[in-house]
Amino acid sequence: MERPACLDATHQMDYRNTHDISRRARFKRELRNPSMTTVALILLVVATVVLAPFVAGWVSSAREGFDGVAQQRERNDDNKSSLGAAVTHVAAWIAAQARTMVEADEPRDWNAVSFRDGPCNADNLSQLSAGKYSDAVAQACRALDGIQQRHSPNCILALNCNISEVAKSEIAQTVDIMWESFSDGGFVLSDTEAGQ
Repeated sequence: MERPACLDATHQMDYRNTHDISRRARFKRELRNPSMTTVALILLVVATVVLAPFVAGWVSSAREGFDGVAQQRERNDDNKSSLGAAVTHVAAWIAAQARTMVEADEPRDWNAVSFRDGPCNADNLSQLSAGKYSDAVAQACRALDGIQQRHSPNCILALNCNISEVAKSEIAQTVDIMWESFSDGGFVLSDTEAGQ
């Protein structure tokens, strides 16, 4: 039985196309039946064309952000010279927060501040000038955090927030110890700090 001519032509055409390695033939085959690599390249080109107008804005805003961070670091370095004064400000802040805790009648007053974060954060305390004043502030932060954690069960609900006299005494003692270490440095307490 003889094969029809159209089958021979198709067979020859298929045979010829699979073995034709010219660039044009390979390009035609890729367009008819694209591989994953071709699809990925096309998507990459389309994404590049779509996003290209925005890149300049992104680069300039990123540069401005980095410049802002550099300026902030310079300002922080300039401010480190006045860290001696910062110790007394942190001490006054601790005393004010301790006073709020002593007078607490609801949980938001008792837990108004975390003595692990903010000025009492270890990174922030490490920026203070080394010495007995910064050590006193760090010890007060740790002590007040411990007091706050131990006595928090007494002040969970607003209806039943009873700060014990023991907790109030511990807070007062902690603040007194802190201010005692400042006494020989010529630091003067304000009226509100002295009342504590």
